[in-house]
Amino acid sequence: MNKRYAVYSLGAVLVTALALVVNNESTTSKIEETKELSTNAESASVFSQQGNSLQPSAAVALPSSLQGTHHGVTLRSHNQNYIVTASLKDLFDYYLSAAGEDSLATIDQRVIADLSRQLTGDAFAQVSEIWQNYLDYKKQLVNFDQQFPAITSDTNHVDTINADASNLDGKRIEKSTLTQLQFLQQRQMALVALQDQILGAEVAGILFAFDRQLDQLTLEKAALLASDLSAEQKQQGLINLQAQLPIDALQGLQRNQQQQALITIDENRELNAQQKYQLRAEQVGEGAASRLQKLDEERSAWSGRIVEFKQQQELLQKSGLAQEEYSASLEKLYTQHFTPPEQLRARALTSRGE
Repeated sequence: MNKRYAVYSLGAVLVTALALVVNNESTTSKIEETKELSTNAESASVFSQQGNSLQPSAAVALPSSLQGTHHGVTLRSHNQNYIVTASLKDLFDYYLSAAGEDSLATIDQRVIADLSRQLTGDAFAQVSEIWQNYLDYKKQLVNFDQQFPAITSDTNHVDTINADASNLDGKRIEKSTLTQLQFLQQRQMALVALQDQILGAEVAGILFAFDRQLDQLTLEKAALLASDLSAEQKQQGLINLQAQLPIDALQGLQRNQQQQALITIDENRELNAQQKYQLRAEQVGEGAASRLQKLDEERSAWSGRIVEFKQQQELLQKSGLAQEEYSASLEKLYTQHFTPPEQLRARALTSRGE
């Protein structure tokens, strides 16, 4: 996964960017799901393993990773016609970020329940169709990424828009060949065509407007950095490209970079608790850093409980009990160690040997 502070891999950026609506509160509890949605290929792989038998049902309680957060998206209609906005994709991605915890069927239930709370009649039918098309698009990305594999080699990194001129004329840039640039251009055109085909050009143009803007920016940066211009000319070109971005795109880019920085801090096993706090405070302030530190403590306590449960489960497996008696004892063990809301997550972790 891409865990650099402000470095975009050419191919990785061309996979649809994550654009969740995040405030300081939700940033605290969304580090793990940001990891799972850093590329469409990773989230799409979930869909290739799930069936298509999705049935709407009543609202399902949020998984632990989403509890205490909200997507913040309000859906609107006029004369029973749903008004499509880019924030609809944020709503979809918010629930899909729990793909590692819950089945696709459960996620579908949550989304349908949310849509039905906000819209009714024809407007609800229209937005539900967009949701199913979005799921189909995610599934199709599995084959798409096999046909157009992303270029992720360390030699193909592109500097950020704010790169120093001294970084613009090295061997790394020379290796961004014209052939690679042409491939990325073809890949982007194919991705847009896939989006338009499945969701319709009008809807896709709205939902993926932000992503396409960043993708086009990346292509222009790649072309600029691979050109024969001087370092000073390249630097000025990067400044000009940045000036073309609207404020919301800049904010989204900065938010994504901030989340990636938090992930990097979170996964650095060499940092102690105080060092993590200081680095996080520099990114999101002391309040959010304190909440992240509390989350670390909760995750550590949870891991300890899982380890303790597995030890007792292993003893139970070695006890030689008959299958029926073993199953009853295992159920009792789950009840002793976890509350009912915790048991779904605990069963998933212990059953796959994590």
